[in-house]
Amino acid sequence: MCFAYTALILYFFGVVFSFKRWISYTLASIGAAFALVGGIVGTFYPFTLGNMELLPKIYMSLGVNHTSGIFMTIAAISWIAISIYSIDYGKFYSKDMGLWLNLSFLGMMIILMAGDGLTFITGWEIMTVSSYLLILKHKGAFKEAFEFLAFGELSTVSLIIAFASLFLKNGNFSFTQNSGTVIFLIMSTFAFAVKMGIFPFHTWLIGAHAKAPSNVSALLSAPLTLMGVYGIFMALSIMPNLHLYNFQWWGILAIIFGAMSAFWGALHAVATKQLKTLPAYSTIENNGMILAAIGISVMASADPNLAIMSEFALITAIMLAISHTFSKSLLFLSVGHVKEALNEDNIDDLRGAWSAVGKIPALGILISGLSFSAFPPLAGFVGEWMLLESFFQSYKFSDIITRLVATFAGIFVALAIGMAAFSMVKLAGYTALGYDHGKKAKRMPSTLMKVSELFLAILVFGFGIFATFVLRYFGYSQFTSGLFGVPSPFLMISSVPIFGVVSPMFFAIVTSVLFLFPLAFYLTKNKVRRVNSWNGGLPIEEGEYFTAQAYSSIIEIVFKKIYITKEKRSADEAHIEFVDVISVFYDALKGTILKIENVLSNTLMNGNINAYVAYIFAVLVLIFILR
Repeated sequence: MCFAYTALILYFFGVVFSFKRWISYTLASIGAAFALVGGIVGTFYPFTLGNMELLPKIYMSLGVNHTSGIFMTIAAISWIAISIYSIDYGKFYSKDMGLWLNLSFLGMMIILMAGDGLTFITGWEIMTVSSYLLILKHKGAFKEAFEFLAFGELSTVSLIIAFASLFLKNGNFSFTQNSGTVIFLIMSTFAFAVKMGIFPFHTWLIGAHAKAPSNVSALLSAPLTLMGVYGIFMALSIMPNLHLYNFQWWGILAIIFGAMSAFWGALHAVATKQLKTLPAYSTIENNGMILAAIGISVMASADPNLAIMSEFALITAIMLAISHTFSKSLLFLSVGHVKEALNEDNIDDLRGAWSAVGKIPALGILISGLSFSAFPPLAGFVGEWMLLESFFQSYKFSDIITRLVATFAGIFVALAIGMAAFSMVKLAGYTALGYDHGKKAKRMPSTLMKVSELFLAILVFGFGIFATFVLRYFGYSQFTSGLFGVPSPFLMISSVPIFGVVSPMFFAIVTSVLFLFPLAFYLTKNKVRRVNSWNGGLPIEEGEYFTAQAYSSIIEIVFKKIYITKEKRSADEAHIEFVDVISVFYDALKGTILKIENVLSNTLMNGNINAYVAYIFAVLVLIFILR
């Protein structure tokens, strides 16, 4: 309990001392460390911090239970890394960045500890508004920041409606004393899906990530969208005996939108050339997979014989959330380090980061990219293996429609995983391992940035290799075992009785041993033979290289009707551009609303005093009639 109190107090002092950058960021990192301990304690020993009564039956309360403790633990690790990174990185921005960063952490902390709807919305708004102001720290980001705020307030309005329905049914906003309604489930799910960037509400992610400072991009992509995931867990917990009230439709919709979001995000990550846009689309993909896993869990909970399958899909969502939070924090922080050092935005322009900027940021890009490519035994591999195992078991559903939905959704998810690997090979291959372009990185304070990146890289490895111990820590020891010479609990199983198995720990051991042979061969050879990229049989001229554009151009052409590709030509080059069709829809919607607004303003607010007097008189008559 005292750890949570201390974290909240430290964030408050981080706001107060924002005039001194290093003090503000240091307080934020220490506060995150206390939040981490508070989350770990709350996972095993739930606690409350008391209630504050505002009106009869209306109060605000804080506390931590098993579920919120798990999510606080995950989020706090990302907060620690972002805060430490910002001590160096924040020097490139104004002093008030520390203020808004601490406030954003404070808002998320309140969300995770909220025991009622009022407290939850308070934290939600603190997080949203402070994140909006953080995006504005980048010059020229007003449009993107406003789009983020618009979607953020849309989610807030939806939450207000959801909690109002909770109050109308139960007479209070408590999460523990109430049972939710259908309206509550629909509106809260919509609000959290918007915050997670689920298709087709994902467009705010693209612009915000591209324009925001890199530590803010890590915040938006990892812990902020994690609040949406936690919100869905919270909303479902308020729906008692969900399986008894025929809410299978919710699970089917979650699977459909989750799979579509995963596919859409991965498909556009393949084609993008912008350094920070690619990880943004990756966020859409990963959050889609998380939503699909939750949907499978809800569907399986309707059948008492599939209780084990439901639990496995639920822990799959948590493991995917861990993988995404750690790996995406690492990716954005490492990319931001390289981007700041070389002052470039395109993937092609950041070639050779390993030699030009440093091994640690390049290693961060490589490890996070491999994790999102489901490379064993990293955390991303474990989460995505579990998701595919969940889909493989969909044949157990008794309903033919559910089986068909899960089967086709599984196909889209599998395609998304493959395309994600394709896009991450492009990102890591060109930035971290590409040929050095000869540019010199500018000198900048980066020691703590490297510490943060190394910290996350170790966790991405550790949570993958020791995944079975993570399952046991969360209380899911039934999915760990021993078999085929693998001692317990180093084997992960996907069902009881056993359906599928994997052992990340033993995979790491075997891979490490086998790696010694090529390493020994490499160390004994003094010469390294290099070959040029294949260029269709044509010789590569001096200064030519295989670009990221060329890497994905074939896929862009094949899916040109989805991408809406256009060839752009200039005097000395030609390239392909694509647009997200959903953003085209929102642009058209915005244009239509502006036209309607213009007509109404010219008609109703036309500056004519006689019209205003008529409005006032009409309102008075209407009030008199209604009374």
